[in-house]
Amino acid sequence: MDREEYLARVDVLLEMLIGIYFRLTKLLTLLPVPIELPRINDETDPFDVVHALVRVRTLILDLPLDDKVRSLLHMTLTEWPAVLDLCALCTMEDEQEEYRIDAIWLMIQRLGTLTEMLAPELGLNLDL
Repeated sequence: MDREEYLARVDVLLEMLIGIYFRLTKLLTLLPVPIELPRINDETDPFDVVHALVRVRTLILDLPLDDKVRSLLHMTLTEWPAVLDLCALCTMEDEQEEYRIDAIWLMIQRLGTLTEMLAPELGLNLDL
């Protein structure tokens, strides 16, 4: 696979990751103490998003949450920035490592599952 195709695959994965982020932003507004995350658009600094997720990861420790919800949120808030880091690494490295693409895809699938598990716990119906 050439560099262009590799980066195109990374872009598709980034779009999927952003979709998970939008779902996560909705879920966080449903917490007992609603939390808002920065919106993602063309001007958004990815570091602002990562820093916000890290702060929220700490905040949820003090919220009145069911252990299951806290655990699912903690996993999601830990893994999302890690996936973004791995995507960034793919764009910086000259080598096209197929295992990184595969790992990112698997992590995004897991993030999707985590948010699907969180949704009914927080009263969000994903069956649209």
